[in-house]
Amino acid sequence: MNAESSIFSFLKQPYPFYYEGKKLLQIISIAFVICLIFNYLLQPFDVNFSEHKIPNFWICVVHSTTPIVLFFGIAFICRFLPETTDNWTIKKEIVLIFFLVLCTGISQFLIRDIIYNNPDNWSWHYLREEVSNSFLAGLFIGPLIIFINLNRQQHKNSENANRIAATLPHVEEVPADTTVTIETEVKSEKFSFDINSFIYAKAEGNYAEIFLNEDGKTNKLIKRIPIKNLETQLNAFPFIVKTHRSVLLNLNQIENVSGNAQGYKVTMKDCLEPVPVSRNYIQTFNIVMQTR
Repeated sequence: MNAESSIFSFLKQPYPFYYEGKKLLQIISIAFVICLIFNYLLQPFDVNFSEHKIPNFWICVVHSTTPIVLFFGIAFICRFLPETTDNWTIKKEIVLIFFLVLCTGISQFLIRDIIYNNPDNWSWHYLREEVSNSFLAGLFIGPLIIFINLNRQQHKNSENANRIAATLPHVEEVPADTTVTIETEVKSEKFSFDINSFIYAKAEGNYAEIFLNEDGKTNKLIKRIPIKNLETQLNAFPFIVKTHRSVLLNLNQIENVSGNAQGYKVTMKDCLEPVPVSRNYIQTFNIVMQTR
C-alpha cells in the first residue's frame, strides 16, 4: 500500500462525533483549557502589552472562549444533519476543524476593537494575522484532540465489543416456524417471512431492505415500509433490536462484534456487509447483550 492510499484509508476511519450532550461539554472544556494554556502560558505570538485595554490574562480568556462559542453554533447546526453525523470520519472532523479555525480567526479580528487600542485594528494586515495565528494554534491543538478522542473511544469500544463477542453462543429459543405478516403502506403489498430467517433490515428512504437467510443463502426484499413501522410490527420479538436509527437486526444471527471509534460493527451470519451499532444505541445494545 503506497503513502497516498494509507492517508486516504486513515481519513476514511470512523471517528466519534462529540458535538452533542455531555460529550460536547467535555470536549469543549478540554479545548478551552488547552487554548488558555497555549495562549497564556506558552505565549506563541508577539504581544504588545501597551495596546491592551484589559489585562493579558482576560484577553487570553476571550481568545480561548471564541472557538467555544463557535463550537456550540456548529453543534446546533449538526443536530439537523443526522445522516452526516451518524457516519462521521476523520476526514469530516478535519474539515469541520478547518472551518472552525477559519471562523475563529475572523471572529478574533472582529473583536479587536474591544480588547486592543490600535488605529489599524480593521486593516487587512490584522485580518491575515488573526487568521494565520488561528491556523497555527489549530495545527497544535487540532491533531492533539483528534488523537486523544480517536484512541480513547476506539480502545473503549473495542474492549466492550470483545466482551460481548465472548458471550455470543447464546441463542434465544424460538419456535421452528414463526411466520410474521407485515402490513405495508399499501395493504395489497403486505408480505410474510419466517422470523427465524430474519437477519437485519435497513432503511432506504421510505423503503426498507430486509435481509433473510433462506436455505443457506441471503435473500434481500425491498418493501415500501418505513423502518419505524417495521420495528413496531416486530416488537413482539425481543431478539429484534434497533442498533442504528435506520437498522434493525436479529440478535440470534450475530456472528461477531468488533469495535471502532464510532461504535460497533456487527458481523451477521451469511452476510458480507457489517451492520453498525451507532453511538446513540451502544448503551442499549450493551444492556440487551448482557441480559441474554
